Amino acid sequence: MAQEVAAPGPQRPAPAPLALIGPPGAGCRSVAAAVARLRGQAVADVAGRTAEALGVAAEHALVAVGEQAYRRAEAAAVVEALAEALEPAAAGQEGAGGAPGGGVVLALGSGWVDQAEARRALEAFRAGGGRVVALGAQGRVLASRNGLNAPRSVALGPVHHQFISMLRQREEACRALAETVIDTSTTSPEQAARRVLEHLGTPS
Repeated sequence: MAQEVAAPGPQRPAPAPLALIGPPGAGCRSVAAAVARLRGQAVADVAGRTAEALGVAAEHALVAVGEQAYRRAEAAAVVEALAEALEPAAAGQEGAGGAPGGGVVLALGSGWVDQAEARRALEAFRAGGGRVVALGAQGRVLASRNGLNAPRSVALGPVHHQFISMLRQREEACRALAETVIDTSTTSPEQAARRVLEHLGTPS
Protein backbone atom coordinates (compact mmCIF):
# COMPACT_ATOMS: atom_id res chain seq x y z
CA MET A 1 0.00 0.00 0.00
CA ALA A 2 1.36 3.37 -0.96
CA GLN A 3 2.08 5.67 1.92
CA GLU A 4 0.11 8.86 2.11
CA VAL A 5 2.20 12.01 2.08
CA ALA A 6 0.98 14.71 4.38
CA ALA A 7 0.16 17.94 2.64
CA PRO A 8 2.45 20.80 3.60
CA GLY A 9 1.04 23.17 6.18
CA PRO A 10 -0.01 26.67 5.25
CA GLN A 11 2.86 29.08 4.76
CA ARG A 12 3.05 32.08 7.03
CA PRO A 13 2.28 35.17 4.95
CA ALA A 14 5.10 37.63 4.53
CA PRO A 15 4.84 40.72 6.73
CA ALA A 16 3.26 43.75 5.15
CA PRO A 17 5.70 46.49 4.17
CA LEU A 18 6.22 48.96 6.98
CA ALA A 19 7.05 52.67 6.92
CA LEU A 20 8.36 54.46 10.00
CA ILE A 21 7.91 58.22 10.08
CA GLY A 22 8.79 60.83 12.68
CA PRO A 23 10.69 64.02 13.50
CA PRO A 24 14.48 64.28 13.78
CA GLY A 25 15.72 62.38 16.81
CA ALA A 26 12.71 60.07 17.09
CA GLY A 27 14.83 57.18 15.82
CA CYS A 28 13.35 56.23 12.46
CA ARG A 29 16.59 54.80 11.07
CA SER A 30 17.72 52.95 14.19
CA VAL A 31 14.26 51.56 14.98
CA ALA A 32 13.71 50.55 11.34
CA ALA A 33 17.00 48.65 11.44
CA ALA A 34 15.96 46.93 14.68
CA VAL A 35 12.55 45.97 13.29
CA ALA A 36 14.21 44.60 10.15
CA ARG A 37 16.59 42.49 12.26
CA LEU A 38 13.77 41.09 14.35
CA ARG A 39 11.67 40.22 11.30
CA GLY A 40 14.59 39.14 9.11
CA GLN A 41 13.65 41.73 6.52
CA ALA A 42 15.37 44.36 4.41
CA VAL A 43 15.56 48.01 5.47
CA ALA A 44 15.54 51.05 3.19
CA ASP A 45 16.79 54.42 4.45
CA VAL A 46 15.33 57.31 2.47
CA ALA A 47 17.95 59.76 3.73
CA GLY A 48 20.66 57.60 2.21
CA ARG A 49 18.75 57.23 -1.05
CA THR A 50 18.24 60.99 -1.22
CA ALA A 51 21.93 61.71 -0.74
CA GLU A 52 22.84 59.08 -3.33
CA ALA A 53 20.48 60.65 -5.86
CA LEU A 54 22.07 64.05 -5.21
CA GLY A 55 25.60 62.65 -5.43
CA VAL A 56 26.64 63.95 -2.02
CA ALA A 57 27.48 62.45 1.37
CA ALA A 58 24.39 61.87 3.52
CA GLU A 59 25.73 63.83 6.50
CA HIS A 60 26.33 66.92 4.35
CA ALA A 61 23.51 66.63 1.81
CA LEU A 62 21.18 69.29 3.20
CA VAL A 63 23.92 71.90 3.47
CA ALA A 64 25.51 70.93 0.16
CA VAL A 65 22.45 71.45 -2.04
CA GLY A 66 20.21 73.70 0.03
CA GLU A 67 16.85 73.14 1.70
CA GLN A 68 14.57 73.37 -1.34
CA ALA A 69 16.61 71.11 -3.61
CA TYR A 70 17.09 68.58 -0.83
CA ARG A 71 13.39 68.42 0.06
CA ARG A 72 12.42 67.92 -3.58
CA ALA A 73 14.90 65.06 -3.91
CA GLU A 74 13.78 63.63 -0.57
CA ALA A 75 10.13 63.66 -1.63
CA ALA A 76 11.02 61.91 -4.89
CA ALA A 77 12.96 59.26 -2.94
CA VAL A 78 9.98 58.73 -0.63
CA VAL A 79 7.58 58.30 -3.56
CA GLU A 80 9.94 55.83 -5.23
CA ALA A 81 10.62 53.82 -2.07
CA LEU A 82 6.94 53.51 -1.18
CA ALA A 83 6.04 52.31 -4.68
CA GLU A 84 8.89 49.78 -4.71
CA ALA A 85 7.86 48.45 -1.30
CA LEU A 86 4.46 47.45 -2.63
CA GLU A 87 5.70 45.89 -5.88
CA PRO A 88 7.15 42.63 -4.45
CA ALA A 89 4.12 42.19 -2.21
CA ALA A 90 1.81 42.39 -5.21
CA ALA A 91 3.97 40.12 -7.38
CA GLY A 92 4.77 37.57 -4.66
CA GLN A 93 8.47 38.04 -5.28
CA GLU A 94 11.43 38.68 -3.03
CA GLY A 95 11.98 42.19 -1.80
CA ALA A 96 15.21 44.12 -1.48
CA GLY A 97 18.09 42.16 -0.03
CA GLY A 98 16.34 38.84 -0.62
CA ALA A 99 13.58 39.62 1.86
CA PRO A 100 10.20 37.98 1.32
CA GLY A 101 7.74 40.02 -0.70
CA GLY A 102 6.32 42.95 1.22
CA GLY A 103 8.87 42.62 3.98
CA VAL A 104 10.84 45.81 3.53
CA VAL A 105 11.01 48.31 6.40
CA LEU A 106 11.25 51.95 5.31
CA ALA A 107 12.84 54.69 7.42
CA LEU A 108 11.15 57.79 5.98
CA GLY A 109 11.76 60.47 8.60
CA SER A 110 9.56 63.56 8.18
CA GLY A 111 11.32 66.19 6.09
CA TRP A 112 9.02 65.42 3.17
CA VAL A 113 5.67 65.92 4.97
CA ASP A 114 5.08 69.30 3.32
CA GLN A 115 5.37 67.75 -0.15
CA ALA A 116 1.92 66.83 -1.49
CA GLU A 117 3.17 64.10 -3.81
CA ALA A 118 4.93 62.33 -0.95
CA ARG A 119 1.82 62.44 1.24
CA ARG A 120 -0.28 61.05 -1.60
CA ALA A 121 2.26 58.26 -2.07
CA LEU A 122 2.02 57.38 1.62
CA GLU A 123 -1.77 57.30 1.42
CA ALA A 124 -1.52 54.98 -1.60
CA PHE A 125 0.98 52.83 0.33
CA ARG A 126 -1.52 52.38 3.17
CA ALA A 127 -4.35 51.71 0.71
CA GLY A 128 -2.18 49.03 -0.89
CA GLY A 129 -1.70 47.19 2.40
CA GLY A 130 1.37 48.96 3.78
CA ARG A 131 1.58 49.82 7.47
CA VAL A 132 2.61 53.25 8.74
CA VAL A 133 3.83 53.86 12.29
CA ALA A 134 4.98 57.22 13.61
CA LEU A 135 7.75 57.56 16.18
CA GLY A 136 7.83 60.47 18.59
CA ALA A 137 9.48 61.65 21.79
CA GLN A 138 9.30 64.44 24.32
CA GLY A 139 10.50 67.82 23.05
CA ARG A 140 13.42 68.01 25.46
CA VAL A 141 14.52 64.52 24.45
CA LEU A 142 14.40 65.38 20.75
CA ALA A 143 16.30 68.61 21.41
CA SER A 144 18.98 66.67 23.29
CA ARG A 145 19.29 64.04 20.56
CA ASN A 146 19.76 66.82 18.02
CA GLY A 147 22.52 68.53 20.01
CA LEU A 148 20.44 71.39 21.41
CA ASN A 149 20.79 70.40 25.05
CA ALA A 150 23.67 72.77 25.85
CA PRO A 151 23.02 75.64 28.27
CA ARG A 152 21.03 78.11 26.21
CA SER A 153 22.43 81.55 25.58
CA VAL A 154 20.38 84.49 24.34
CA ALA A 155 21.70 83.81 20.84
CA LEU A 156 20.54 80.17 20.89
CA GLY A 157 17.06 81.02 22.16
CA PRO A 158 15.49 81.68 18.73
CA VAL A 159 17.15 78.58 17.24
CA HIS A 160 15.80 76.39 20.02
CA HIS A 161 12.34 77.92 19.69
CA GLN A 162 12.28 77.41 15.92
CA PHE A 163 13.44 73.82 16.29
CA ILE A 164 10.75 72.98 18.85
CA SER A 165 8.13 74.64 16.65
CA MET A 166 9.29 72.57 13.67
CA LEU A 167 9.17 69.38 15.76
CA ARG A 168 5.60 70.05 16.84
CA GLN A 169 4.50 70.71 13.27
CA ARG A 170 6.11 67.53 12.01
CA GLU A 171 4.80 65.43 14.88
CA GLU A 172 1.27 66.66 14.18
CA ALA A 173 1.65 65.87 10.47
CA CYS A 174 3.07 62.41 11.18
CA ARG A 175 0.32 61.64 13.68
CA ALA A 176 -2.28 62.41 11.02
CA LEU A 177 -0.56 60.16 8.47
CA ALA A 178 0.13 57.15 10.71
CA GLU A 179 -2.03 54.48 12.27
CA THR A 180 -0.36 54.84 15.67
CA VAL A 181 2.47 56.69 17.45
CA ILE A 182 5.23 54.98 19.46
CA ASP A 183 7.01 57.12 22.06
CA THR A 184 10.78 56.51 22.01
CA SER A 185 11.66 58.97 24.81
CA THR A 186 12.90 56.26 27.18
CA THR A 187 13.41 53.26 24.90
CA SER A 188 16.32 51.70 23.10
CA PRO A 189 15.86 51.06 19.36
CA GLU A 190 15.26 47.39 20.11
CA GLN A 191 12.61 48.17 22.74
CA ALA A 192 10.88 50.59 20.40
CA ALA A 193 11.02 47.99 17.62
CA ARG A 194 9.28 45.43 19.83
CA ARG A 195 6.56 47.97 20.61
CA VAL A 196 6.10 48.53 16.89
CA LEU A 197 5.81 44.79 16.33
CA GLU A 198 3.33 44.47 19.19
CA HIS A 199 1.14 47.06 17.51
CA LEU A 200 1.44 45.27 14.17
CA GLY A 201 0.56 41.96 15.79
CA THR A 202 3.84 40.48 14.57
CA PRO A 203 5.72 38.17 16.99
CA SER A 204 9.35 39.13 17.55
